[in-house]
Amino acid sequence: MASVVCKSGRAAARPQGLGILKRAFAALALSAATGAGAADFPQRSLQLILSFPPGGATDVLARELSQKLGDTLGQSVVVLNRPGAGGLIGMQAAARSEADGYTLYISSVMSNSIYEALNGKQQVSLDGDFDAVGAIASAPHILVTPATLGIKDYASLVAYLKAAPGKYNYASMGAGTLSNLEGEIFKEQAGVDALQIPYKGSSQALPEVISGASVFMFDSVTSSLPHKQGGRIDVLGVASAKRLPVMPDVPTLKELGVQGLEAENLFALMAPKGTPKDRLDIVARALAKAQGDAGFRKAIEAQGFQISEIPAQTLPKFILDQQAFWRDKVKALNITAGK
Repeated sequence: MASVVCKSGRAAARPQGLGILKRAFAALALSAATGAGAADFPQRSLQLILSFPPGGATDVLARELSQKLGDTLGQSVVVLNRPGAGGLIGMQAAARSEADGYTLYISSVMSNSIYEALNGKQQVSLDGDFDAVGAIASAPHILVTPATLGIKDYASLVAYLKAAPGKYNYASMGAGTLSNLEGEIFKEQAGVDALQIPYKGSSQALPEVISGASVFMFDSVTSSLPHKQGGRIDVLGVASAKRLPVMPDVPTLKELGVQGLEAENLFALMAPKGTPKDRLDIVARALAKAQGDAGFRKAIEAQGFQISEIPAQTLPKFILDQQAFWRDKVKALNITAGK
């Protein structure tokens, strides 16, 4: 038993329970200052769900991020790929997980918004079933043409298409995809006519562009970059607010006078609705630290991503704005799911 010295100089017994109580009060004070549960979070591994298969650019982003988050949080962050149904399978798996901070979800905000615009409100949605942690990075699309066509700039492509209305086609990643909508917005903006040929993803569409069977396509930087570097395609413009570090010579479409085609596919870190705010804040700080890491930035920029500059507090509004924008575009262009 511990002891203290009394005024008489003799040692007096001190109950062990007193020290336990002091430690308990200290823990309560810490909890009150930082938020319930923050002091002991995380105590085990976390899972990071995404709606894309292994091996793709988004998977690379997720695995780079999971490593950095794990280093900061002191726990492993396991990546779980849940592709399918236009992203719904992964989104549902994340939304239905316990809202305790141990499950996170990487959302492709634009893809989720377009799917909802085409198919209506689903059983789960970004704005209704998730809390925003923070914006991670964006992966803009680029306008590409076959190198064999010899068209090196946007104005020349427009002139080429206008010279033969309806004669040529363009490739897309599928009906109702971002690639499809970008093609239709481009036609509307440029005043040209071209027929969409939908394929099942970029891996099937790009060879048709390279062969010259399709005159143009809007594709992700990650898919097209190797073909640009190999001289098989030309890149005429980037659908982003700024030029990309991996192709600084390519102008943005906005620089070329194209409006309404600043289509940066933002990837955001989300958590199931109701996750304690103190735990969201802990993960948000870990995300910010990852974004400031030079190695992380270099790894994802090599895949065509750009670190997002959207503040965490404005992310929920950004998501709502994207949903509204693509609902309006789908309606204006008269595009329906599967068409």
